Amino acid sequence: MSAHDEHVDTHPVADAHAPPVPKGDAEVVAEASRAKPGLALVLGLLVVGGLVAIGVVPRLAQREALAKGQTAATAPRRVRVAIAKTGTPMTEVKLPATSSPLRSTQLFAKTTGFLRKNHVEVGDTVKLGQVLADVDSREMDQELVLAEARVAESKANMGIVQGTAERNADLSKQGVVSKQQSEDSRAAANSAEATLKIRQADVERLRALRSYQKVVAPFDGTVLRRNVDPGALVGPAGAASVALFEIASVDVLRVVVDVPQAFAKDITTAVEVQVYMPQTPNKIAKGKVARTSAALDPATRTRRTEIEIPGGEVLPNAFVYVKLALPKTTVGIAVPSAALIVRKEGTLVAKIQGDHVVLVPIEILRDQGKDLDLAMGAIVGGDRVVLNPADDLADGTKVDVAEGGP
Repeated sequence: MSAHDEHVDTHPVADAHAPPVPKGDAEVVAEASRAKPGLALVLGLLVVGGLVAIGVVPRLAQREALAKGQTAATAPRRVRVAIAKTGTPMTEVKLPATSSPLRSTQLFAKTTGFLRKNHVEVGDTVKLGQVLADVDSREMDQELVLAEARVAESKANMGIVQGTAERNADLSKQGVVSKQQSEDSRAAANSAEATLKIRQADVERLRALRSYQKVVAPFDGTVLRRNVDPGALVGPAGAASVALFEIASVDVLRVVVDVPQAFAKDITTAVEVQVYMPQTPNKIAKGKVARTSAALDPATRTRRTEIEIPGGEVLPNAFVYVKLALPKTTVGIAVPSAALIVRKEGTLVAKIQGDHVVLVPIEILRDQGKDLDLAMGAIVGGDRVVLNPADDLADGTKVDVAEGGP
Protein backbone atom coordinates (compact mmCIF):
# COMPACT_ATOMS: atom_id res chain seq x y z
CA MET A 1 0.00 0.00 0.00
CA SER A 2 1.33 3.35 -0.94
CA ALA A 3 1.64 6.33 1.33
CA HIS A 4 -1.06 8.10 -0.64
CA ASP A 5 -3.48 5.30 -0.05
CA GLU A 6 -2.75 5.21 3.68
CA HIS A 7 -3.84 8.87 4.21
CA VAL A 8 -7.24 9.01 5.97
CA ASP A 9 -9.47 12.16 5.78
CA THR A 10 -10.35 13.12 9.35
CA HIS A 11 -13.07 15.65 8.30
CA PRO A 12 -16.60 14.28 8.11
CA VAL A 13 -18.17 14.05 4.78
CA ALA A 14 -21.09 16.40 4.33
CA ASP A 15 -24.32 14.92 3.24
CA ALA A 16 -25.55 16.64 0.15
CA HIS A 17 -29.18 16.03 1.12
CA ALA A 18 -28.97 17.22 4.79
CA PRO A 19 -30.69 20.58 5.67
CA PRO A 20 -28.48 23.58 6.54
CA VAL A 21 -27.85 24.21 10.18
CA PRO A 22 -29.34 27.57 11.31
CA LYS A 23 -26.97 30.17 12.58
CA GLY A 24 -27.42 32.39 15.64
CA ASP A 25 -27.89 36.19 15.51
CA ALA A 26 -24.42 36.71 16.84
CA GLU A 27 -22.96 34.55 14.06
CA VAL A 28 -25.00 36.42 11.46
CA VAL A 29 -23.80 39.80 12.77
CA ALA A 30 -20.26 38.46 13.03
CA GLU A 31 -20.35 37.18 9.49
CA ALA A 32 -21.97 40.41 8.29
CA SER A 33 -19.32 42.41 10.06
CA ARG A 34 -16.59 40.26 8.52
CA ALA A 35 -18.24 40.35 5.13
CA LYS A 36 -19.54 43.98 5.14
CA PRO A 37 -18.29 46.29 7.92
CA GLY A 38 -20.61 49.15 6.77
CA LEU A 39 -23.79 47.17 7.46
CA ALA A 40 -23.16 47.14 11.22
CA LEU A 41 -22.81 50.90 11.19
CA VAL A 42 -26.14 51.27 9.42
CA LEU A 43 -27.89 49.00 11.91
CA GLY A 44 -26.49 50.98 14.82
CA LEU A 45 -27.64 54.26 13.35
CA LEU A 46 -31.14 52.86 12.89
CA VAL A 47 -31.35 51.76 16.53
CA VAL A 48 -30.15 55.14 17.78
CA GLY A 49 -32.61 56.97 15.49
CA GLY A 50 -35.51 54.87 16.79
CA LEU A 51 -34.61 55.65 20.38
CA VAL A 52 -34.42 59.36 19.61
CA ALA A 53 -37.82 59.29 17.84
CA ILE A 54 -39.46 57.55 20.79
CA GLY A 55 -38.31 60.23 23.20
CA VAL A 56 -38.54 63.37 21.08
CA VAL A 57 -41.78 62.99 19.07
CA PRO A 58 -44.19 63.00 22.10
CA ARG A 59 -42.47 66.08 23.48
CA LEU A 60 -42.84 67.85 20.17
CA ALA A 61 -46.57 66.93 20.02
CA GLN A 62 -47.06 68.17 23.58
CA ARG A 63 -45.38 71.47 22.78
CA GLU A 64 -47.51 71.87 19.65
CA ALA A 65 -50.76 71.22 21.60
CA LEU A 66 -49.71 73.68 24.29
CA ALA A 67 -49.00 76.31 21.67
CA LYS A 68 -52.38 75.74 20.04
CA GLY A 69 -54.12 76.04 23.44
CA GLN A 70 -52.36 79.31 24.20
CA THR A 71 -53.32 80.62 20.76
CA ALA A 72 -56.98 79.63 21.26
CA ALA A 73 -57.04 81.23 24.70
CA THR A 74 -55.76 84.54 23.40
CA ALA A 75 -57.91 84.49 20.21
CA PRO A 76 -61.24 86.42 20.18
CA ARG A 77 -64.26 84.27 21.13
CA ARG A 78 -66.98 83.93 18.50
CA VAL A 79 -70.38 85.06 19.85
CA ARG A 80 -73.86 85.89 18.60
CA VAL A 81 -75.44 89.16 19.65
CA ALA A 82 -78.78 90.98 19.68
CA ILE A 83 -79.61 94.66 19.74
CA ALA A 84 -81.32 96.03 22.87
CA LYS A 85 -84.41 98.09 22.00
CA THR A 86 -86.55 100.60 23.82
CA GLY A 87 -89.70 98.84 25.02
CA THR A 88 -93.21 99.62 23.78
CA PRO A 89 -95.77 101.38 26.01
CA MET A 90 -98.10 98.36 25.73
CA THR A 91 -97.52 94.71 26.47
CA GLU A 92 -99.51 91.74 25.25
CA VAL A 93 -100.11 88.95 27.75
CA LYS A 94 -101.51 85.55 26.72
CA LEU A 95 -103.10 83.50 29.48
CA PRO A 96 -105.11 80.24 29.60
CA ALA A 97 -108.74 80.53 30.66
CA THR A 98 -112.14 78.83 30.58
CA SER A 99 -115.32 80.04 28.90
CA SER A 100 -118.75 79.45 30.41
CA PRO A 101 -122.32 80.59 29.76
CA LEU A 102 -123.27 83.89 31.34
CA ARG A 103 -126.20 82.11 33.01
CA SER A 104 -126.64 78.39 33.46
CA THR A 105 -128.86 76.27 35.70
CA GLN A 106 -130.26 72.78 36.26
CA LEU A 107 -134.02 72.38 36.52
CA PHE A 108 -135.66 69.94 38.95
CA ALA A 109 -139.32 69.14 39.55
CA LYS A 110 -140.51 70.97 42.67
CA THR A 111 -143.25 68.45 43.30
CA THR A 112 -142.90 64.67 43.41
CA GLY A 113 -144.59 62.73 40.61
CA PHE A 114 -144.14 60.98 37.31
CA LEU A 115 -142.89 62.85 34.26
CA ARG A 116 -145.82 63.04 31.89
CA LYS A 117 -144.30 64.77 28.84
CA ASN A 118 -141.20 66.59 27.60
CA HIS A 119 -141.86 69.61 25.39
CA VAL A 120 -138.25 70.39 24.37
CA GLU A 121 -135.09 68.60 23.31
CA VAL A 122 -131.35 69.26 23.44
CA GLY A 123 -130.38 72.31 21.40
CA ASP A 124 -133.84 73.92 21.46
CA THR A 125 -134.04 77.63 22.17
CA VAL A 126 -136.48 78.50 24.95
CA LYS A 127 -138.02 81.71 26.26
CA LEU A 128 -138.68 82.92 29.77
CA GLY A 129 -141.78 81.15 31.19
CA GLN A 130 -142.00 78.55 28.41
CA VAL A 131 -143.28 75.15 29.58
CA LEU A 132 -140.56 72.53 29.27
CA ALA A 133 -142.21 69.45 30.84
CA ASP A 134 -145.37 68.26 32.65
CA VAL A 135 -145.33 66.27 35.91
CA ASP A 136 -148.28 64.04 36.89
CA SER A 137 -148.95 64.34 40.65
CA ARG A 138 -152.52 63.18 41.42
CA GLU A 139 -151.88 63.06 45.16
CA MET A 140 -151.29 66.79 45.07
CA ASP A 141 -154.61 67.34 43.30
CA GLN A 142 -156.49 65.46 46.02
CA GLU A 143 -154.68 67.35 48.77
CA LEU A 144 -155.80 70.59 47.17
CA VAL A 145 -159.45 69.43 47.07
CA LEU A 146 -159.27 68.50 50.76
CA ALA A 147 -157.72 71.84 51.67
CA GLU A 148 -160.40 73.78 49.79
CA ALA A 149 -163.14 71.80 51.63
CA ARG A 150 -161.58 72.73 54.97
CA VAL A 151 -161.58 76.37 53.97
CA ALA A 152 -165.30 76.19 53.19
CA GLU A 153 -165.94 74.53 56.57
CA SER A 154 -163.95 77.20 58.38
CA LYS A 155 -165.88 79.96 56.66
CA ALA A 156 -169.25 78.47 57.71
CA ASN A 157 -168.14 77.87 61.30
CA MET A 158 -166.66 81.34 61.57
CA GLY A 159 -170.02 82.90 60.65
CA ILE A 160 -171.78 81.05 63.45
CA VAL A 161 -169.08 81.78 66.05
CA GLN A 162 -168.94 85.47 65.15
CA GLY A 163 -172.77 85.74 65.39
CA THR A 164 -172.70 84.12 68.84
CA ALA A 165 -169.94 86.47 69.97
CA GLU A 166 -171.89 89.53 68.84
CA ARG A 167 -175.10 88.41 70.61
CA ASN A 168 -173.27 87.61 73.84
CA ALA A 169 -171.65 91.01 73.73
CA ASP A 170 -175.09 92.70 73.52
CA LEU A 171 -176.57 90.48 76.24
CA SER A 172 -173.57 91.17 78.46
CA LYS A 173 -174.35 94.89 78.29
CA GLN A 174 -177.93 94.12 79.38
CA GLY A 175 -176.70 91.93 82.22
CA VAL A 176 -178.33 88.79 80.86
CA VAL A 177 -174.96 87.09 80.04
CA SER A 178 -171.90 87.32 82.18
CA LYS A 179 -168.89 89.23 80.98
CA GLN A 180 -166.78 86.05 81.10
CA GLN A 181 -169.16 84.27 78.77
CA SER A 182 -169.07 87.19 76.35
CA GLU A 183 -165.26 87.17 76.30
CA ASP A 184 -165.16 83.41 75.71
CA SER A 185 -167.44 83.87 72.71
CA ARG A 186 -165.18 86.57 71.30
CA ALA A 187 -162.08 84.33 71.75
CA ALA A 188 -163.82 81.50 69.91
CA ALA A 189 -164.64 83.89 67.06
CA ASN A 190 -161.01 85.06 66.86
CA SER A 191 -159.80 81.44 66.81
CA ALA A 192 -162.22 80.58 64.02
CA GLU A 193 -160.99 83.54 61.97
CA ALA A 194 -157.35 82.48 62.45
CA THR A 195 -158.17 78.89 61.49
CA LEU A 196 -159.78 80.13 58.28
CA LYS A 197 -156.66 82.12 57.38
CA ILE A 198 -154.41 79.13 58.07
CA ARG A 199 -156.48 76.86 55.84
CA GLN A 200 -156.61 79.47 53.10
CA ALA A 201 -152.79 79.72 53.25
CA ASP A 202 -152.56 75.94 52.97
CA VAL A 203 -154.74 76.09 49.86
CA GLU A 204 -152.44 78.70 48.33
CA ARG A 205 -149.41 76.55 49.15
CA LEU A 206 -150.91 73.53 47.46
CA ARG A 207 -151.92 75.58 44.45
CA ALA A 208 -148.33 76.83 44.18
CA LEU A 209 -147.01 73.28 44.38
CA ARG A 210 -149.54 72.22 41.80
CA SER A 211 -148.24 74.91 39.47
CA TYR A 212 -144.82 73.28 39.69
CA GLN A 213 -146.27 70.33 37.84
CA LYS A 214 -145.35 72.43 34.83
CA VAL A 215 -141.57 72.94 34.61
CA VAL A 216 -140.91 76.32 32.95
CA ALA A 217 -137.79 78.11 31.71
CA PRO A 218 -136.42 80.67 34.21
CA PHE A 219 -134.77 82.76 31.46
CA ASP A 220 -134.14 82.86 27.72
CA GLY A 221 -131.59 80.26 26.76
CA THR A 222 -130.72 76.98 25.10
CA VAL A 223 -131.31 73.44 26.33
CA LEU A 224 -127.92 71.84 26.97
CA ARG A 225 -129.12 68.54 28.48
CA ARG A 226 -132.33 66.53 28.84
CA ASN A 227 -131.79 63.80 31.40
CA VAL A 228 -135.21 62.19 32.05
CA ASP A 229 -137.72 60.44 29.81
CA PRO A 230 -141.51 60.38 30.31
CA GLY A 231 -142.66 57.91 32.98
CA ALA A 232 -139.69 58.49 35.30
CA LEU A 233 -140.31 59.41 38.93
CA VAL A 234 -139.05 62.94 39.56
CA GLY A 235 -138.96 65.25 42.54
CA PRO A 236 -137.15 68.07 44.32
CA ALA A 237 -133.36 68.30 44.22
CA GLY A 238 -131.74 65.73 46.47
CA ALA A 239 -129.56 62.66 46.61
CA ALA A 240 -132.07 60.50 44.70
CA SER A 241 -133.27 63.15 42.26
CA VAL A 242 -131.99 63.89 38.78
CA ALA A 243 -132.21 67.23 37.01
CA LEU A 244 -134.77 67.25 34.23
CA PHE A 245 -132.95 69.81 32.12
CA GLU A 246 -129.88 72.01 32.01
CA ILE A 247 -130.33 75.28 30.18
CA ALA A 248 -127.89 78.13 29.60
CA SER A 249 -127.77 81.55 28.05
CA VAL A 250 -125.06 81.36 25.39
CA ASP A 251 -125.57 84.67 23.62
CA VAL A 252 -122.99 86.16 25.98
CA LEU A 253 -120.16 84.09 27.49
CA ARG A 254 -118.18 84.66 30.66
CA VAL A 255 -114.44 83.98 30.48
CA VAL A 256 -112.69 83.55 33.82
CA VAL A 257 -108.92 84.12 33.85
CA ASP A 258 -106.39 84.36 36.69
CA VAL A 259 -103.99 87.24 36.00
CA PRO A 260 -100.50 86.92 37.57
CA GLN A 261 -99.42 89.44 40.18
CA ALA A 262 -96.96 91.10 37.76
CA PHE A 263 -99.89 92.35 35.66
CA ALA A 264 -102.65 92.47 38.28
CA LYS A 265 -102.49 96.23 38.83
CA ASP A 266 -102.82 96.92 35.09
CA ILE A 267 -106.22 95.18 34.77
CA THR A 268 -109.06 97.70 34.26
CA THR A 269 -112.39 97.77 32.44
CA ALA A 270 -110.67 99.70 29.61
CA VAL A 271 -108.36 96.78 28.73
CA GLU A 272 -108.91 95.30 25.26
CA VAL A 273 -109.38 91.54 25.25
CA GLN A 274 -109.19 88.89 22.53
CA VAL A 275 -110.35 85.33 23.16
CA TYR A 276 -109.89 82.29 20.92
CA MET A 277 -109.83 78.50 21.11
CA PRO A 278 -106.50 76.75 20.35
CA GLN A 279 -108.15 74.75 17.56
CA THR A 280 -109.38 77.90 15.76
CA PRO A 281 -106.84 80.69 16.43
CA ASN A 282 -108.21 82.75 13.53
CA LYS A 283 -111.70 82.97 15.03
CA ILE A 284 -111.24 85.68 17.63
CA ALA A 285 -113.96 87.02 19.91
CA LYS A 286 -113.36 90.53 21.21
CA GLY A 287 -114.66 91.44 24.64
CA LYS A 288 -114.10 93.56 27.70
CA VAL A 289 -113.21 93.15 31.34
CA ALA A 290 -116.49 93.04 33.27
CA ARG A 291 -115.26 92.67 36.84
CA THR A 292 -112.14 91.84 38.84
CA SER A 293 -111.41 90.61 42.32
CA ALA A 294 -110.39 93.18 44.89
CA ALA A 295 -107.58 90.95 46.22
CA LEU A 296 -105.08 88.36 45.03
CA ASP A 297 -105.52 84.67 45.65
CA PRO A 298 -103.01 83.94 48.46
CA ALA A 299 -102.32 80.44 47.10
CA THR A 300 -101.55 81.38 43.48
CA ARG A 301 -100.84 85.14 43.75
CA THR A 302 -103.26 85.79 40.90
CA ARG A 303 -106.20 88.13 40.44
CA ARG A 304 -109.51 86.58 39.36
CA THR A 305 -110.84 88.47 36.33
CA GLU A 306 -114.13 87.95 34.49
CA ILE A 307 -114.45 88.88 30.82
CA GLU A 308 -117.65 88.99 28.77
CA ILE A 309 -117.60 88.14 25.07
CA PRO A 310 -120.36 87.53 22.50
CA GLY A 311 -121.12 83.89 21.80
CA GLY A 312 -120.52 82.25 18.45
CA GLU A 313 -116.78 82.18 17.83
CA VAL A 314 -116.05 80.47 21.14
CA LEU A 315 -117.96 77.48 22.50
CA PRO A 316 -119.23 77.52 26.09
CA ASN A 317 -117.20 75.55 28.66
CA ALA A 318 -114.14 75.49 26.38
CA PHE A 319 -110.45 75.87 27.13
CA VAL A 320 -109.40 79.18 25.56
CA TYR A 321 -106.53 81.64 25.39
CA VAL A 322 -106.98 85.25 26.43
CA LYS A 323 -104.83 88.04 25.01
CA LEU A 324 -104.73 91.18 27.14
CA ALA A 325 -103.31 94.47 25.83
CA LEU A 326 -101.98 96.02 29.04
CA PRO A 327 -100.37 99.45 29.42
CA LYS A 328 -96.91 99.46 30.98
CA THR A 329 -96.46 101.58 34.06
CA THR A 330 -92.73 101.84 33.26
CA VAL A 331 -91.21 101.56 29.80
CA GLY A 332 -87.90 99.68 29.91
CA ILE A 333 -85.33 98.19 27.56
CA ALA A 334 -86.27 94.99 25.73
CA VAL A 335 -83.62 92.27 25.36
CA PRO A 336 -84.01 88.58 24.50
CA SER A 337 -84.30 86.21 27.44
CA ALA A 338 -81.39 84.24 25.95
CA ALA A 339 -79.05 87.08 26.98
CA LEU A 340 -79.69 86.60 30.70
CA ILE A 341 -76.80 85.46 32.93
CA VAL A 342 -77.51 84.26 36.46
CA ARG A 343 -74.46 83.83 38.70
CA LYS A 344 -73.57 84.22 42.33
CA GLU A 345 -72.74 87.85 41.59
CA GLY A 346 -76.36 88.42 40.61
CA THR A 347 -78.37 88.82 37.40
CA LEU A 348 -76.14 90.03 34.56
CA VAL A 349 -76.02 90.74 30.84
CA ALA A 350 -72.87 90.61 28.67
CA LYS A 351 -72.65 93.90 26.75
CA ILE A 352 -70.15 94.37 23.95
CA GLN A 353 -67.85 97.37 24.13
CA GLY A 354 -65.40 97.59 21.27
CA ASP A 355 -63.84 94.15 20.86
CA HIS A 356 -64.54 92.80 24.35
CA VAL A 357 -67.49 92.14 26.68
CA VAL A 358 -68.50 93.88 29.88
CA LEU A 359 -70.72 92.06 32.40
CA VAL A 360 -73.26 94.56 33.76
CA PRO A 361 -75.86 93.96 36.51
CA ILE A 362 -79.49 94.49 35.49
CA GLU A 363 -82.94 94.89 37.05
CA ILE A 364 -85.79 92.96 35.41
CA LEU A 365 -89.05 94.94 35.28
CA ARG A 366 -91.13 92.17 33.75
CA ASP A 367 -90.61 88.76 32.17
CA GLN A 368 -92.54 88.50 28.91
CA GLY A 369 -91.37 85.01 28.03
CA LYS A 370 -89.28 85.48 24.90
CA ASP A 371 -88.11 88.94 25.93
CA LEU A 372 -87.24 90.72 29.15
CA ASP A 373 -88.02 94.33 30.05
CA LEU A 374 -85.00 95.81 31.88
CA ALA A 375 -84.78 99.00 33.85
CA MET A 376 -82.94 101.72 31.96
CA GLY A 377 -79.39 102.49 33.04
CA ALA A 378 -76.87 99.71 32.57
CA ILE A 379 -78.38 98.79 29.18
CA VAL A 380 -79.71 101.38 26.74
CA GLY A 381 -81.31 101.15 23.33
CA GLY A 382 -78.80 100.16 20.64
CA ASP A 383 -76.45 98.20 22.91
CA ARG A 384 -75.28 94.82 21.66
CA VAL A 385 -75.75 91.96 24.12
CA VAL A 386 -74.39 88.43 23.85
CA LEU A 387 -76.91 85.65 23.24
CA ASN A 388 -76.54 82.31 25.05
CA PRO A 389 -73.30 83.34 26.78
CA ALA A 390 -70.96 80.57 27.92
CA ASP A 391 -70.66 79.83 31.63
CA ASP A 392 -66.98 80.80 31.61
CA LEU A 393 -67.47 84.09 29.77
CA ALA A 394 -65.55 86.63 31.85
CA ASP A 395 -65.50 90.39 32.03
CA GLY A 396 -63.06 91.78 29.43
CA THR A 397 -63.07 88.69 27.19
CA LYS A 398 -62.27 89.58 23.58
CA VAL A 399 -65.02 88.56 21.21
CA ASP A 400 -65.75 88.36 17.51
CA VAL A 401 -69.37 88.70 16.34
CA ALA A 402 -70.44 85.64 14.39
CA GLU A 403 -71.63 85.98 10.82
CA GLY A 404 -75.30 86.73 10.62
CA GLY A 405 -75.21 88.65 13.92
CA PRO A 406 -75.96 92.38 14.11
